[in-house]
Amino acid sequence: MSLSFTLNNTRLKTVSWHVLFWLIYILYEEALVLYARQPPEILGTVYSFIINALVFYNFWRCIRYLTKRIKNIFVMVLAILVAASVIVAITVFVKILGDAIILNVSFKAHATPYRRMALVVRTFYFGGMGAAYGFAKEVIQKEREAAHMVEQQQILEKKALQAELNVIKSQINPHFVFNTLGFLYAETYKKLPEVGQSIITLSNIMRYALTKNEDGFSSLENELAYIKDFIKIHESRSKAFFMTISIETGNISYKVVSLVLITLIENMFKHGIFNQSTKEATLSIAVKDGKLHFYSLNYKNNNSVNKVQSNGIGLNYIRERLTDEYGADGYELLIDETHNSYECKLTMPLKYHESN
Repeated sequence: MSLSFTLNNTRLKTVSWHVLFWLIYILYEEALVLYARQPPEILGTVYSFIINALVFYNFWRCIRYLTKRIKNIFVMVLAILVAASVIVAITVFVKILGDAIILNVSFKAHATPYRRMALVVRTFYFGGMGAAYGFAKEVIQKEREAAHMVEQQQILEKKALQAELNVIKSQINPHFVFNTLGFLYAETYKKLPEVGQSIITLSNIMRYALTKNEDGFSSLENELAYIKDFIKIHESRSKAFFMTISIETGNISYKVVSLVLITLIENMFKHGIFNQSTKEATLSIAVKDGKLHFYSLNYKNNNSVNKVQSNGIGLNYIRERLTDEYGADGYELLIDETHNSYECKLTMPLKYHESN
C-alpha cells in the first residue's frame, strides 16, 4: 500500500511538472502572438497543442520501437524515415482539418502551401524535442540503474566479506578452546611457568581473533597487543629469534581495520627466516598525522618447518576490505616479493577512537 502510494505520488508530481511546462509554453507563444498584434485563438491554440503534445510524447516511442525490432541499420533508418513522414503527414492533415472546422472555413482554403510547410516544420520541431527528451530520459534512467547496480554490488561484496570473516571465526568453538586452554594453564603453570605463560598468551590471541567487531574496526592498542602476543608465541617456539621491532603510535587513541595488520604479520612468518642473525627480519609500525605506516621485511625459507598457519584471510581480503572502507586511492599497499625476500609497505588512514 505504501509503495503504491509512493509510486502514484511520484507519477502525479511528474504529470504536474509536464502540465506546468505546456502551460508555460502556451503562454509564451500566446505572448508572441499578442506582441505581433495578431488576434488570439484560444480554442485553436488548445487543439493545436494537444496534437503537439501527442507528437512530442510518441515520436520517440515510435523510434525506440523500430530500433528495438529492426537489427539491420539500413532497414531501420528507412523505417524511421517512413514512420516520421507518416506522423508528419497525419499531424498536418489533422491540424488543418481541425483549424478549418474551428474557423469555419473550407479545408482547401486553409491548406495553403505556406500553411502546410509551416505545420511540417512545427511537427518536426515538437517531434525532435520529444526525441531529445526521450533520449535524455533514457540515458539518465540507465545511469541511475547502473549506479544502483554498482551500489547493490558494493553492498553484496561487503556482506560477502563479512560472511567470509564470520565463517573463519565460526570454524572454532570458542568455549571449548578457552576452557581447554584454561585447563592446560592450570595444570602446567606451577611446574612449567614459561609454558603456562605461553598458553595464556595463546588464549589472548584466540580470544581477540574471535571477538566480533560490529563496525569491522578494533582499537589500535588492542590490535598491537594482539600482534605482540602473536610474535611472542612464535619467539617462544624458536631457540634463536632475530627480529627488529619498532612500534611508535603516540598518545592518541585510534581505531584500525580489524585483522589487517595481523594478516601482514602472518605473511612474514609463513616462509620467513628468523633464526639467523645475518638475515634479521624487520617490523616497523608508526602513526603520523592520523595515518598508520606499516613496514616489514623478512628473508624467505620455503622449506621452513616453522611455518605459521594462516587465518585464511589473505592479501585479497586486505585489498578488498581497505578498498571498501577507503576507496581504491585511499590507501597504499605495496608488496615486493623475490625469491629470497618478502617486503611489505602499507599506509592507511586511522579513525579516532569514540572515547576521544
